[in-house]
Amino acid sequence: MRKTLFLHIGHFKTGTTAIQEFLYLNPKLLRQHDLLYAKTKQEYSKHSDLAFSLYQAAGVKDLLHGYAKPETPQQVWAALFEELRASKRSRMIVSTEELMRLGCFPQAVADLKQIVETAPDIDIKVIAYLRAPESHLRSWYNQLVKMGCKTPSFNAAISQSIEPVHYDYALALRPWISLFGAQSIILRRYSKESRKDNALFRDFLSIFGIEMPDHGLTLLPGDPNPRIDDETLEVVRILQNSRASDWAINTTRDRFSSYFQEEQVEGFARSGDAFEQVRARTLGGLDQLAQELPEFADTLEQFRGQLPVQDAGPASDGWLFAGLLLAEIDALRKTMNKQNVALVARLETLEARLSAKGSKPS
Repeated sequence: MRKTLFLHIGHFKTGTTAIQEFLYLNPKLLRQHDLLYAKTKQEYSKHSDLAFSLYQAAGVKDLLHGYAKPETPQQVWAALFEELRASKRSRMIVSTEELMRLGCFPQAVADLKQIVETAPDIDIKVIAYLRAPESHLRSWYNQLVKMGCKTPSFNAAISQSIEPVHYDYALALRPWISLFGAQSIILRRYSKESRKDNALFRDFLSIFGIEMPDHGLTLLPGDPNPRIDDETLEVVRILQNSRASDWAINTTRDRFSSYFQEEQVEGFARSGDAFEQVRARTLGGLDQLAQELPEFADTLEQFRGQLPVQDAGPASDGWLFAGLLLAEIDALRKTMNKQNVALVARLETLEARLSAKGSKPS
């Protein structure tokens, strides 16, 4: 019996965590439809070792989130292939958004090409979700702040530090098209509507010809990867960059959130050459994908009208001043706390000495 391996490669911020949890929590549904969710190298409901082992072998130092395991990518992927071969099911799914970075590392692409050539008995298909570039970049920026990364302003992050795979979709998908052919790429669109009424799960299951049942499923009660509210995002980012304590960040965030409900700040658009280059590259990537994946051309055409948008200049400048004030307030708070601790210690020492002499403080 010929087997098929489905690689769900993300993209980031397209409900990937929710899909992974859904697949992990509902193995019975999968078994009923000749599917299994791979157990090989599964951690936290996903299979990131498949990507990290490739990147580590290719000499990548960043973005591995502490990964330092001794297995070679050949060993990791061989174990995955063996699980599928030994299974009674003919189809298996693995999922990790980390594979979406493959196009950034040519050596990792070359290594994976050699690895898949060792499994000619297994067909491989690639599932990818994309969302409109502007929406994706806003969401990814939010994620970086939420993870506690030292993150510059939105404009600077997009034009200087965020990986191109987050706006150049052709770069992100090109290695997969090259490795397995356009006919093996299953491309879907993600939007805000995807998370309503389990639409994302229904869409994912439809790839395998499965109609989502109304009963008998295990679903998480909430969003497994909630975002920071837009109005407090910059407050959290700036406090993190000033190395404020978690307590200070959380307290200030809550206070600002309440305050912001009564305030609204509007800025004015300002152009920038670096940001325009990002927009041009985003557009170029969409044009390339439209040629290579014509069946997805209609959705890609819609994305053309939703390119990344630069943050308003005056609002961004205001946040720089606000960041200075917030940092000063936090530094003052820390100083006062240290002084209070020292004062309490001195009082306790004085009371102890007085007690030792048989006297009581008045």
